[in-house]
Amino acid sequence: MRFGIQQLLTFREWQTEAEVYAQALAEARLADEVGFHAVWLAEHHFSSYGICPSLGVLAAAVARETRRVRIGTGVVIAPFAHPIRIAEEFGMVDLLSGGRLEFGLGRGYQPKEFRGLGVSMEKTRERFDEALEVIRRAWTEDVVSFEGEFYRVPGLRVAPKPLQKPHPPLWTAAVSPDTYTLAARRGLRILVSPAFTPWDILRKNFDAYHAAWRETHGTDAGAEICMNKIIHVADSSRQAREDLREPIRWFFRAQADLIADAEGVPPDQYRFYRRVRENLLSLSEETALDQAAICGDPEEVADKLREHHEALGIGYVMGAFNRGGVPHDKILRSMRLFGEKVIPRLA
Repeated sequence: MRFGIQQLLTFREWQTEAEVYAQALAEARLADEVGFHAVWLAEHHFSSYGICPSLGVLAAAVARETRRVRIGTGVVIAPFAHPIRIAEEFGMVDLLSGGRLEFGLGRGYQPKEFRGLGVSMEKTRERFDEALEVIRRAWTEDVVSFEGEFYRVPGLRVAPKPLQKPHPPLWTAAVSPDTYTLAARRGLRILVSPAFTPWDILRKNFDAYHAAWRETHGTDAGAEICMNKIIHVADSSRQAREDLREPIRWFFRAQADLIADAEGVPPDQYRFYRRVRENLLSLSEETALDQAAICGDPEEVADKLREHHEALGIGYVMGAFNRGGVPHDKILRSMRLFGEKVIPRLA
């Protein structure tokens, strides 16, 4: 199995913004040191849920601080920037990192972000489709011309091109079942955060993705699913649960608050948003710790990850070690225990 870390850059009331960024870079350096495969970065705006508005800036900083670990965007929100600008910026990131970029693109989901940036939540899938095509072509074609509903590119020579050829690995976030098959047909790898989705449903979606990939591309090569899970390792199972109890409660309440205001949400999506919020607010701490997180001592965490691998066929896990305000020293301790005592058990 391979493992990454996720950097959400949650901002709690006892922290400064400078501390959040400094700690994120320290965690990236440690990930590079102890054997993680990648550092994944998440874009968010206008809330303490996550204070990284520019993945390109942070990715370039991580590139300077590390030597080996790959750098993933999980995800760049397509409707918030022109795709040519995205292609330029992340082509540069791939060059600066020596070809270590894993490029994830998504549609976005937080109403407050769309409203704050003056972008409609209508037709986000269509915007995503056009953006993906423009970015892919900008990275592989000498001169790009494109005429769509949302974007027009009048014969541009786009530079710089990425170091990786034909382009960095392409990822997208998946929630609904149809996203899995659509992603497979477009040659996209999958990022999934299934905190409370039953395993039988996940396995059905994962199998559909791989079947669609084989049907479209004639091979299994290139298909990949990376699962995001909250992970915390301590010297004892009891300590791990106590460390995570308040942060996980804060995190899911914060997430519920972000989708509480449905202003601007298309009518066909409103019920989904209301249902998700109700589910998040009804969570008990014990349910969150048992279902949304993998926590415990090193042996227990390794066993739980092995169960995920055997039940779901998952070979790549993105660990959210910094989630909801776990103290920085405990995050570093957790990551080091994972690198030194969990990864060797699953290699």
